[in-house]
Amino acid sequence: MKDVFILNKDLKYSVKADDPFDPKVIGDKIGVKDIYFDIGGGGSNSAATFSNMGLKTGLISSIGDDLAGKEILKVMKKFKVDTSLIEINKQEETGYSVIFIDKSGDRTALSFRGAADFTKTKKIKQTKLNSNWFFITSLNGNLTLLKQIFAIAARKGIKIAWNPGNAELNNSTTKLKPFFKQVEIIFLNFKEAQSLTNYKNKNIKNIFNKLTLLAPKTLWCITGGKRGAWVQERKNIYWAKILDKKVVNATGAGDAFGSGFISGMILYNNDLKQALQLGMLNSNSVVTEMGAKHGLLKKPPTKKMLAKIKITEL
Repeated sequence: MKDVFILNKDLKYSVKADDPFDPKVIGDKIGVKDIYFDIGGGGSNSAATFSNMGLKTGLISSIGDDLAGKEILKVMKKFKVDTSLIEINKQEETGYSVIFIDKSGDRTALSFRGAADFTKTKKIKQTKLNSNWFFITSLNGNLTLLKQIFAIAARKGIKIAWNPGNAELNNSTTKLKPFFKQVEIIFLNFKEAQSLTNYKNKNIKNIFNKLTLLAPKTLWCITGGKRGAWVQERKNIYWAKILDKKVVNATGAGDAFGSGFISGMILYNNDLKQALQLGMLNSNSVVTEMGAKHGLLKKPPTKKMLAKIKITEL
């Protein structure tokens, strides 16, 4: 998708107002001091990290036959990502997001999915899908497409890491359980983990216990924003604290963590702690710059850099 970023501090109101939807300015033209453009979407953000980490990476997605779509192809090629499996949809426009960012770096996004609305996708090209890993982001709730991808993975012995979106998680656990059990690693944010387990308390151990009941052999990762991230391996829960850095823009932090974590599992021979460190470093780095890709780690970190992320066993 094409992302347009607008910082709240750059909005010029005619009267005193807090946000562009404040009743006092509805109907006015609001001036903007600065505006930032980038390429976004969970798939492209994750692909950029994998390629930066030296992994051979291909992106499966859909764009429109327009200027934004051409720009996306150009950017992904700069990241050395194989774009041959990106579908060019001549009936739909490329997706757009307009993202408003407050002073803490948190954001509200207005999203038009366009060609990336996977609810309309019936199948994907299968001829080149030979890989060690599939990293799946949200498919906008298209479980039929998800089943097809999982079937390809099962047939070819491909490992799956999954970062489901709300559209997928809104389904019943009965529908989701078969997917969970086939996945190697699942990434959830804290609110998603609470919702999935129907556990409103913030006790992370109890949340993990309930997640394990859904898929005992699956590795569950939970991100908590400024609270850091947790991962459970059997009965062990590891927690990583974030680095104390100013957050400019939190967009893409989850994508950076998930793709960084999987990269770590590949690069460090399934060393869980180092994978957690790499995921956190990548996430901590991306939030320091505008956009979901500019702040990504450019190459695998040194051991000294990894050691900056402290891991605690709970």
